[in-house]
This record gives sequence, structure tokens and C-alpha cells, in this order.
Amino acid sequence: MPETSTHLNYTDPVFIVGMLRSGTTLLQGILNNTGKYFPVPETHFFSQVTYSLPENDLSLRDRKTIQQILNRKSRIKVPESALSNLNSQKEIFEYVIGMFNPGQINTFLEKTPRHVFFYNKILRYYPTAKFICMVREPKNIVSSRYGKNPNRKKSVIRLSLLYNKIAAAILKILDKDNVILVRYEDLTDENERTLKVICEFLDMAYDGKFLENIVAPKEIVSEHEFWKNNNLTLETIKKNNPDKWRSTLRIDQAHLVNYITRSYAEEFGYSSGHEWAQVGKGFGRDIFRMIKPGEFKKLISKVHG
Repeated sequence: MPETSTHLNYTDPVFIVGMLRSGTTLLQGILNNTGKYFPVPETHFFSQVTYSLPENDLSLRDRKTIQQILNRKSRIKVPESALSNLNSQKEIFEYVIGMFNPGQINTFLEKTPRHVFFYNKILRYYPTAKFICMVREPKNIVSSRYGKNPNRKKSVIRLSLLYNKIAAAILKILDKDNVILVRYEDLTDENERTLKVICEFLDMAYDGKFLENIVAPKEIVSEHEFWKNNNLTLETIKKNNPDKWRSTLRIDQAHLVNYITRSYAEEFGYSSGHEWAQVGKGFGRDIFRMIKPGEFKKLISKVHG
């Protein structure tokens, strides 16, 4: 394990947050080409690892919990002994970041989409932090998650409601000076123009070489994240396919997604056209799926960051 440091004075860190399956890994790979940052996998630190735990004065049990969740959820193996002298969430977070920072760089780029829910907490740790919020057309977000792992049943309604929840969190902070919105479609179809805007936001000079090699560093893709495998071999940015959802969703499901996400989709410039007959058909089928064992419980359970 590389030596780590919790005493670096990290300044101007960047957090890529927002929608799941919205190009966050692609953008992280591009920004790693700048040489300003080092590759860090999704830590899930605030959304999963330390959720509901105290920020300071951590007990031995708290540290053990953190160590176990890092290993299980983030696939980051931290020796239990390494946390014995760390008394706060921030100290442990910086230890984890430091595991991937052998060069002792004093800034970092962390990408965990659901960290959008923890904007205020992160800002308390890093007042100069900047946030890049990624969004994508709702049907392609839902279909991407709906179609993975065919052995697990998914609910279009539940995935659409999660889209709304993340969208609401994005819109809540979008007027802040340290927040920028990036649409997946703009990043893929107008990548040079979009990346120039991002570089300006990050106070960084744009260089066309950033787009020449966009293969994601292997450090940021865990073995269990099979849906990211394409990022490990991607040489050029593929144009967005607006109809990609058709390979996974039926027409009635697409109309259902549009109906549920209509208010937020329009905020991001996406169409929300729907027909009531198709919405009703999609709703009926989805409810039938959810009343099967375990699905209804998933729908009504609280979905936090």
C-alpha cells in the first residue's frame, strides 16, 4: 500500500456529482489527462461509508464500520489499524484520498455521483471546492440502470423517482458560483466547446490534447463496475445516441419515464412528451413488477445519497 498523508493542505478540490450513468467516469478520465489530478475511484464516502455516523470523536466501532463499508462498497481496502489514530471523518477521507496520491499533490478530483446530496458538508471541509454536476436525458439514464444485470428486477418508477431526487439536489445548488452544470449530450456531441467551458470554470488552460486519450485510468474502475469496462478501452468520445433507450425500454415505459421526470427534464432542456394511455400502461406493468417479493419495499424505502 502506498504511503498516505492526512496533513496535506488540500486546496481547490473538484467533485464530479450528479446523475448515475451520465458520463461522470468519462469526464473524470478526460480531466485526469490534464496532469493536475490523480486517479481516485468512487469513494462513496459521504453517501455510504460515513452516512449517519458522527463527524468527530469516532468510536472504535465507528471506525470498524467505516473500514468494512470502504472494503465492501467502495472496494477500497484500508487496514483497520490505519484508522486507529484518526478521529474525524475528514481525517479518514483524506487518508483514503492519500492512498491514491503517491505524488503528494495538494488538490484532488473525486467522483461519486450521489455526493451531490452532501454539498454543504463537503463545503465545510473544503470551502474552495468546486462541483461539476452531470445530467443526461431521463430515458437514457433509466434504461442504462434498468438494463444492467438482467437477473435483478428493476422498477422504472423507482428509477425515475431517483432521477427526480438527484435533479432536485442539483437544482438546489445550481445558482452557486462554485457549481457548473454539464449535460452528457453536450460533452459527447460538442466536446471541445464543453471542455473549454469546464476548463475555464476550473481556472485551467484548455489544451486539445486533453481529448486525445480519454481511456479511464484503471484505478478509477473497480472490478465490480462492469458497466464501466468500455471506459478502459475508449480512445475517442462516442457521439450520443438519443434513442439508446429503445434497446431496453418499451414505448409505454418511455412515456412513463417522461411523465414522472417531466418537471426536472424540462429544467435541463430535455423533452417530456407523453401520452396518457401509454403512461397508464407503463404504470400498470411496473406496479405489477413491484408487488412481487421485495420490489414494493424497495419503492417505498427511503433512497438517500
